[in-house]
This record gives sequence, C-alpha cells and structure tokens, in this order.
Amino acid sequence: MSKKCIKCGQLLPDNASFCPHCTAVQKEKQEIKAPKRWRKAALGAAVVVVLLTAVGAAFSLHHRPKSYEGGAQVVYTDKGKSYKLLLNFSEDDGVTGHAQGERTDTLAQGMESALPCQLYVLDQETGELAWEEFTKKVDSCKVDAKPGENSRKVDYVEPVHNESFPNAAYVSDIIYTSDSGTNDILWNLTMKNGDTISLSTRLTIEKQAAVTCFSEDTPMETTEELNALLASIEEEVSSETPVYLHLPAVTYDGDIVFGNHVWGIYGSSDGDDVTTFTGTVSLRGLNGNYAEMSGIQFKGNSGIGVNAYCLTLLSQCSFDGWDTAAIANNGAWVNAMDCTFINNKIALKFNSSMAYGTAPNYLNNTFTGNGTAVCIENLPGNEVLDFAGSTFSENDVDIDNKAEHSVDTAKANFETASE
Repeated sequence: MSKKCIKCGQLLPDNASFCPHCTAVQKEKQEIKAPKRWRKAALGAAVVVVLLTAVGAAFSLHHRPKSYEGGAQVVYTDKGKSYKLLLNFSEDDGVTGHAQGERTDTLAQGMESALPCQLYVLDQETGELAWEEFTKKVDSCKVDAKPGENSRKVDYVEPVHNESFPNAAYVSDIIYTSDSGTNDILWNLTMKNGDTISLSTRLTIEKQAAVTCFSEDTPMETTEELNALLASIEEEVSSETPVYLHLPAVTYDGDIVFGNHVWGIYGSSDGDDVTTFTGTVSLRGLNGNYAEMSGIQFKGNSGIGVNAYCLTLLSQCSFDGWDTAAIANNGAWVNAMDCTFINNKIALKFNSSMAYGTAPNYLNNTFTGNGTAVCIENLPGNEVLDFAGSTFSENDVDIDNKAEHSVDTAKANFETASE
C-alpha cells in the first residue's frame, strides 16, 4: 500500500476509491466549466446572414431591369399593372387593340411617300387607352429600320406624340421610295425604372408600273389634245396604274376631267409662260386613288378651280379669281403647301364627311384678299389642320370653321391691312 487517504492520511490500496477509516472519497474535485454559448450564437448569426442574402438576392432579382421583346405586340407590367403595347399603321385598328405585324403597299417607280407608324398603349385589363399614364414612365423612345435583302433602308422621323393621331402614344413617319423593298421597323423604349421594351413591324413596298407622258413626245399642247390623251388613258390604262403627266407651259381653256387613276400632274414654265388652267379641273380618283398637282396656275372669273373627289395634294400652285379655288367633296381631302390664293370668294373649302386619305399639314401658303380663306363645313377624322408658316392677310374671314374641326394656327402669320 502506497496510497494515502487524501483526508486522514491512512495507507490505502492503490485502487481504493474511498477511505474505510474516514469514508472520504478519494477522487479530487474538478471544476466543471459551463458550456460555451458562442458556438450557438455563431450558428444563429450564420443562419441570419444566409437568410438576408437570400432575401437580398430575391429583392434584387425582383427589381432588376427587365427586357420585354415581341413582334408588333407586347404586354408590359410595372407595379402590378399591365399595359398592352402594339404597333399599327391604322388608327381605327390601333384604338381597338389590333396589332399590325406587316403591311404591303405599292408605289410607282421613282415616287416617294410616307406612312405614320403608330404605337398604341391600352390597359391590359380594361382595354381602355392608357398612353398618357404609360408615357410618364418612359425615359426614351427610339425607332430604327432594318432593310431586308436587296432592299434599301427607309428614312424615318423620330417618334413623338402627334396631335394628328391623338389616341397614339407615339407616331413615327416612315418615308419610303419605290425601291425600299422590305424593312423591319424597330421600336425600342427605355423606361425610367431601367426596363426595356422592343417591338417591330414589317413594311414592304412593291414597285408598281406607271405611265409617264412628256410634252416632248406626247401631243398635249391644246385642251383638245389633252382631253384626247386623257380619254385614251381611261380606255387603255388600268385604274390601278399611276399616270404622270409633265405638261407644257401653255394655257388650257375649258373644263378638264382627270379620271380614276393615281395622278401626278406637273406644270412647267417657259419664260413668262406657265402651265395654266382657266376652266374647272375635276379629279375623279376613286377608292384610294389620289392626285398630285404641282407648279400650275389656276386663273378664273368664277366657278370652281379644282373640284376634288379624291385626296388631292397641291404644291407650288396659284389660284386667282374663283368663286371657290379648291373644294374637297365627299370622299375627298384637299391639301395645299407653298400655294398662293388671291382674290377668291373662297380659297379652300371642305365639305366631306369621309375621305380615302388625309394630309393635314397646310404649310407656307399665302391667303390674300379672299372673301373667306378657309371654309370648313364638314371634315372627317380628328387630324389637326396645321397652318404653320402660312400667311393670312386682307381676307374678310380667315378661317370659317363651321364644323369646329381642330385647327392649329399658332405658327401662322395674320397681317392687317395697315401692315
């Protein structure tokens, strides 16, 4: 025995766990330490970090800028509200929610024309127009064109809200020629929250054959020769074929009727002589055919100068001495740009409840000494007639707007007799 009791000192066996003399337990007391709580705290913190990271990632994914891509129609959602965006070349279809993914038009060789590509925005749930609310969310709206194989890129005007198409959010005029072929019209919107929206529509222009007559090789020096030429055109040329006449610098007496075609009627000058009509010129294009007249004088003593039954575009023409210089009858629309109207009882008159085409910009005209410069009895649509750059002077009445049609004269000039 070599082991001693830790209390009384008596010798004990080596393996004794207590002393038989004093009954003392022979194991030394050891300090029992409380378990460390930092491990549990660290584990809880790690869980919180993971949760916060997951929430942050979910928040970031939810609020990350989104891209919306489609053809002529896209549904865009922001702050729980959905908007239906669509492209169209027709206002009637646009306001009723019908997108136009492609359009094909024909144009005679060598000609240039334009179409308004329109972006409409409707409330996805109600179908009501919502462009005013939507455009407040837009940072920028851009248009581009991508020509197809063997096609030429069309020109375009950057999109804006156009009062001539008050129901559309944005309008871009697409300017094309007979050689434009096929172009994809690409719209790209960037929203203030960083979202992007892409839409597209396809415009195809097919070249159309045309009949072109020049005075150098076609008899049209007199009223009789011109009427004979027009009669042969009506008999031999399809109404779907445009006809372009380059008239000599002569005076045509008597009434002349241009029938159912697309017409390009171009005057000329030779010294003091200018292509002149002294009788009524009637334009009878039907079902979308139209007429363009340029560089011609209309001199009368009474009656009507231009009697239009189709869309008629007048440029660089002058009218003097008519009861009514130019009138748009039912189914027609008369436009004038860079024209002069002097000493007519009525210069421009509109009396049409429907039209196959419209052209509301009346730029840089001169209305002087007329009884009434512009008389609007009836006019279809809601396009705003814009007289920017036009001058009204010494007329008894500048604009007699019986139909209460929308007219913009903010950039027109009104002069009094003293001026």
